Amino acid sequence: MSRVVLSGYYGFNNAGDEAILYAIIHTLRNIEPGIEITVLSNDPVKTARQYNVKACRRWKLGEVTKALLTCDLLISGGGSLLQDVTSKLSPLYYLGVILMAKLLEKPVIVYAQGIGPLKTRINRNLTSFILNRVNAITVRDQRSKDDLLAMGVERAITVTADPVLGLSPEAISPETGREILERNGLCTKAGQKLLGIYIRSWKDNAYLNDLVKACDQLAGEGWKIVFVPMQFPGDITISRQAAKQMKHEAVVLKEMYSPEEILSITKNMDLVIGMRLHALIKGAVAGVPVVGLSYDPKVDRFLEQIGQQALISVENLRSETLIEMVNWTYSRREEISKDLQSRLSPMYQKAWQNARIALGLLQK
Repeated sequence: MSRVVLSGYYGFNNAGDEAILYAIIHTLRNIEPGIEITVLSNDPVKTARQYNVKACRRWKLGEVTKALLTCDLLISGGGSLLQDVTSKLSPLYYLGVILMAKLLEKPVIVYAQGIGPLKTRINRNLTSFILNRVNAITVRDQRSKDDLLAMGVERAITVTADPVLGLSPEAISPETGREILERNGLCTKAGQKLLGIYIRSWKDNAYLNDLVKACDQLAGEGWKIVFVPMQFPGDITISRQAAKQMKHEAVVLKEMYSPEEILSITKNMDLVIGMRLHALIKGAVAGVPVVGLSYDPKVDRFLEQIGQQALISVENLRSETLIEMVNWTYSRREEISKDLQSRLSPMYQKAWQNARIALGLLQK
């Protein structure tokens, strides 16, 4: 029986990263049903229960060392682990886990990561030094590969896709999401247009005023505004702030949802406005047209991958532009949906390629 350890931003109530974890576990178990998985988690009890895996506390050196000593492979990823925008220290943790595994002579794969931005010289140098010693590297977009090459990484780098894109749209049932929405007073019957808003706090939240203006006008045009939290409880706070400023009534979902529940909720939307990357990824997987509010290059990169032009920077968000973008996207929803299907099919295969490359290291 193969034993793998997963290292990522897990156990922090972030629906995007939890979706990555769910997708990685799903693909690994489909290819090798008997595989034993241990997750380095901020909340090991919850992680173990939710995903039926082993889990240890990611901050406990002894627990991490024990997990690595007994494993056959370390999987580092996915997500945006190697970036120093949110914290200069964050990449040091993930690089440290990789280095520890290599010192214990364990194979390591950097798994479907989105690289950067890495702005400090020491983080770029350490990334290059340590990643040149891993056994395999897959990244979720071409620009991440370009960034690693620019840092001096000489290992072979395979461009694949985000693990969540390996989930089948047909497997997403709208029923659970419909029940959640109806519990919150929303009618999901024909004729009610649902606009899902997936936002996060960013800098001084100056973008919020124009977002609220746009939501108010769209509500007046017949849209029902639904704020969906991806990070619990932080996204609920900013969503409540936005809803409170609106003149029209909006709904804020206030619970913490599993990856499957968020996917199901999203499938009930007619259109998604998303700041968080995985709100946009889940919208695409669910076949829902998306409008991106970019605060980070990873948002731009993903929409570029799926050929979507509906992208606005939060730094210069204007309500008129957002309204125009929503109406333009919705009017072309059938065309966009067909285009998404054709683009996501090869990305689905690439998402599964991550797991095949990882398990191939075990066979070697």
